[in-house]
Amino acid sequence: MSSLSLLLISHCVQSEQIPHWQNKSYIHTSFTQIALQGEHSKSDGRLHKWQRPIVFSLQDQTGDHLLHQKMVTQQFKHLSAITGHPISPAKNPQSANVTIMFSTEQNLDSDLLKSMGITNPTFRQSLNHHSVCMAQISYDHSANISRAIVIIPVDRARAHGKLMACVVEELTQIMGLPNDSTDVYPSIFNDHSFNNFLTGLDYLLLQLLYSDVLKSGMTGEEVEQQIHIITQTEAFKARIKNAEGLVRQHSLENWLD
Repeated sequence: MSSLSLLLISHCVQSEQIPHWQNKSYIHTSFTQIALQGEHSKSDGRLHKWQRPIVFSLQDQTGDHLLHQKMVTQQFKHLSAITGHPISPAKNPQSANVTIMFSTEQNLDSDLLKSMGITNPTFRQSLNHHSVCMAQISYDHSANISRAIVIIPVDRARAHGKLMACVVEELTQIMGLPNDSTDVYPSIFNDHSFNNFLTGLDYLLLQLLYSDVLKSGMTGEEVEQQIHIITQTEAFKARIKNAEGLVRQHSLENWLD
């Protein structure tokens, strides 16, 4: 009897369990933390996403323009494939609604002032001392994202081994997932994690954000109601199951293979 009991206990311990991030309630909580809260400024508690196509341009103060252009183009290709949102390079800088600046540590304070319009010297100093790379998102009266600026001081990012991670994280955040949280993992939105590329959980958050039923301006309560419905569908259950494989398609991570 004793041996049989041990055998049954062993069988229960070995039963298959899904990863924590594939649990629907965890996905739900992660989305509200990342999409409805802000990292450096107080959020209005509403959902923000792009309605118009993203048109991007690069400003490069370094000697690696071609490399940076390839990285940005590939990451935007990845994000467009996941979300279904149209993204393309601008024909000229004036037509862009997203600007990615590959800058230097020496010019960072000036870039924060002139390009992002951050006039508060204390806030600029905080960003300068505590951030490897950064982004600013602007919204229109309907809560749609209207413009975004990304600044990557290349020498600083390289010193931290984060150049590619900066491109991945900042370009993903300006899609409408602006917050970071140590409670959300595995994810590029967790500054304490070692994820430099989009994870299966990040893939699911982007899929939720750009689902047709989630609209800019929705309150937290409205978002939660819709997420509960979406995550119950068979289509989304299949995405949860296959997210780890799906997220690697078009990923910058493939450059390392």
